[in-house]
Amino acid sequence: MAEMRALRRVFQQVIHPDSLLRRRLIRAIRWSVLGAGAAQGVYLLASILIARLLGNEDFGRLGLMQLTLNTLVTLISPSVGWSIMRAAAMMHAQEREALAPLLNSLMMVGTLTSGCLSVGLLLLTPMICTYWFADPRSIAAFQIGALSVFANGYFSLVVSLFAGLEAFRGVALLNTVRGFLLGALMLIGAYWGGLNGAAVGFTVASVLGAGIAWYVMRRVLYHYHLSLHAHNWQRTYQLLAQISLPWFLSTVVGSFTLWAGGVFLVRHPDGLHQVAVFNASNQWKSVLLFLPTQISQASAPIMANLWGQGDLSRLQAVIRSNLLLVLLTYGLPCAAVLVFSSYVLHLYLLAGAQETHALRLLTLSGLMSALCSVMGYTMIAMGKGWQSLSVNLLWMAIFLALAALWLAQGALGISKSYLISYSVLFIVALSYVSYVLVRQREVILRCS
Repeated sequence: MAEMRALRRVFQQVIHPDSLLRRRLIRAIRWSVLGAGAAQGVYLLASILIARLLGNEDFGRLGLMQLTLNTLVTLISPSVGWSIMRAAAMMHAQEREALAPLLNSLMMVGTLTSGCLSVGLLLLTPMICTYWFADPRSIAAFQIGALSVFANGYFSLVVSLFAGLEAFRGVALLNTVRGFLLGALMLIGAYWGGLNGAAVGFTVASVLGAGIAWYVMRRVLYHYHLSLHAHNWQRTYQLLAQISLPWFLSTVVGSFTLWAGGVFLVRHPDGLHQVAVFNASNQWKSVLLFLPTQISQASAPIMANLWGQGDLSRLQAVIRSNLLLVLLTYGLPCAAVLVFSSYVLHLYLLAGAQETHALRLLTLSGLMSALCSVMGYTMIAMGKGWQSLSVNLLWMAIFLALAALWLAQGALGISKSYLISYSVLFIVALSYVSYVLVRQREVILRCS
């Protein structure tokens, strides 16, 4: 609560003088933190117990399965989900009848995409596990988890719709329920059925979460007097081409790069142990990234509004405050993880000087990733989708080159690759955003 009060004071002083806008932003962050934060806490605790039940090798297989499944889901949310959120956020009361068909069409596109990815993974699992991962024992778990791609993809679409409608309490409710389901059912599955049981628990929890999301969505749509029955395919195609496509390609680049890191690790001579170390380290990095990510996401609509109005001074103030908030909200808990890193790995029955060093470097890479996220959402607000894709391609090239160079170091080499590549990405993105702001200010001065 003290941290939330500190964030409130920073927003009041820096973000925007409009008290209504401040309240909306703080409410969004508060519900996001309470909902998803509780879910991640439960899931992190469950993952520690699951690691003890499965052992290093099967926990590594479970981590690789989740990395692959989550990679596919992230292809849906930032692309189609971003379009849904934008369409819902721009919808005024008098436009609901006209925009409801657009939302319905976007939801259908996202749902069909989720289904196709789920079926594709199911069919390609034997080839992926045998030839890419060189681990045929993972085939059954991957096939069990394939259905979760459809369920989690649909869940992400509903959450995007709620965010656009500013139904943040509904988002918090869904994330909390889903987190408890994942933690409880995966733990029960791992206890009774080992790796395959954990995969069953993951899939069942995902399906139940999607079903609950569908039910809550119907209640929320009734509250907003929306009926998603008709379609508007023409506007849907335009929105997908103008907004979704560049963000989809950027997501593909980012997801492929993260997934490739897991593939590099599994092909290490001690691959499954290295994946287990990386998976345990990555879970703590994900927890640390949660609050900075919520801040960046909540600020994106405000930055887009300021960019459209040509209010570059306030836009720069928002960017600076976001960078400062990221440093505070990630840097302080990051310091604690760095100090107690060896004890953290002992919780997973993982130990060693190299493993501890890998955790520390990956945690530091999360700080650079959070700073890059601020720049990424700034470029989204500016409408620089294709430029963002170019920057991400540069990051991918640097990471893959370094990961291949340090492959023999296992999780430590991957962690070093992330830290260096994210640092370069931040410098390039910050330089580009600064350049665009200078040029835009010159344009405004000439027009005035």
